[in-house]
Amino acid sequence: MVVQLLALGCLLVLGAPGQVLARDVAQARPDVELPQSEAGCSVPFNALPSAGQPLILMPGTDKFWHPTDETRVVHFPFNAPVELACRGGFRLFPEKKIITVTCDAEDRFWYDGTVYPMQVLACDSYWLSSARATQERCLQGAAEIVQIGFPLEPNRWVNVFDVCYEEKLYHTHFVRHHMTRANGGYQSGNPRPGWFQGPYYSDVNINTLYTVNRQRETIATILGSQERADELVQNTTNGIYMARGHIAARADFIYGTEQNATFWFLNAAPQWQNFNGVNWERVESSIRDFAGSRDGTLTVYSGTYGVQKLADGNGDYREIWLDFDATEGTRRAPAPMLYYKILHDERENAGIAIVGVNNVHVPLDVILKEYVLCRDIGDDVKWIDWQRKNLTIGYCYACEVNEFNAAIGKPHPQLDVARVLTGGAGKRLVVSIGAVLLCIAHFALRAVSSA
Repeated sequence: MVVQLLALGCLLVLGAPGQVLARDVAQARPDVELPQSEAGCSVPFNALPSAGQPLILMPGTDKFWHPTDETRVVHFPFNAPVELACRGGFRLFPEKKIITVTCDAEDRFWYDGTVYPMQVLACDSYWLSSARATQERCLQGAAEIVQIGFPLEPNRWVNVFDVCYEEKLYHTHFVRHHMTRANGGYQSGNPRPGWFQGPYYSDVNINTLYTVNRQRETIATILGSQERADELVQNTTNGIYMARGHIAARADFIYGTEQNATFWFLNAAPQWQNFNGVNWERVESSIRDFAGSRDGTLTVYSGTYGVQKLADGNGDYREIWLDFDATEGTRRAPAPMLYYKILHDERENAGIAIVGVNNVHVPLDVILKEYVLCRDIGDDVKWIDWQRKNLTIGYCYACEVNEFNAAIGKPHPQLDVARVLTGGAGKRLVVSIGAVLLCIAHFALRAVSSA
């Protein structure tokens, strides 16, 4: 009787369709061919159109049809309708901007009586994302929410992320987006587009403010010393210069079309490259792995805070802005003192704030006094692969969400997070271990009873 109960438990935990564990264990290909109604379609990212990728949408909605996990494979039920959208037309159907195809099998889809592999259903041009203003305000009314996404038919908009932007200061305070298990396996190898300014940053070419020579010129004006500016801003080889740092990382989005939408200057701020390319990149990569290791959705607030200060030749600290004119009183495009990521699991009301110091020239005593704004719990965060106290690649720390949010002026007033978000695998790991132990016990008892 015990053997039968263990066998039933093993079957229920390991074999029940739709259970979380079924996605944790590699599934062997069945010896018999599944009926099409069960097999459906599975399209690996390398079987998607590599150039001119359409938007892959749930029909009639504003939602992308994403993978359900981190394996870089998009699954569609047999005969399921899938909407594909182009900015212009399709290469095979130039007169069509939107088509609805239905899953046949593997990577093949029906359209208008013919079966096509997904890879040939490409657009005749690349998608270009758009920005649209909203009526939503942020930062206590000082800034506005701008949406970045793709316009389709009238009154239909596919959103990628929201930006809290303050035109008066040329400052993006935060970007709001979401991450799921699929973010653990984003699409790679897409051509990198140029940065896009759009109708924002009036009166300047924002791109020119980021050039190394312009940075040296501006910082020399602020600090009153060209020699000091040349010492602080060096060259693109050693990373000691300020790059156009993504606020929400390109790889935080799944499809190439979504990733290309991140190249708005609205999603950038001045970021020291040796911080951007090392510790902060490790934070971003670890967050994607974290999202890929757990079920559910994370709301992510990727943000910047404050204005960093650099010391002049006398040791006096001055605020650093990329657009600066002392005569006219111009101070715009601040170089932030902090980059941060707030992760919020709304279902569990758990969260954590990961913070990076965007200043590789400031000493530790100043960091601890002016840049660490809340109780540092970074040593408890085991899932990030970082050298968080290495000043040359960007000092980092972590805090409870409510404390950090209050310290930076509550730009996210709706957040009231009950507990700290911990390790990624969570319940899935516990269930997996329990299932394995249950099955070991089952087969051991079978061996004993048959001996």
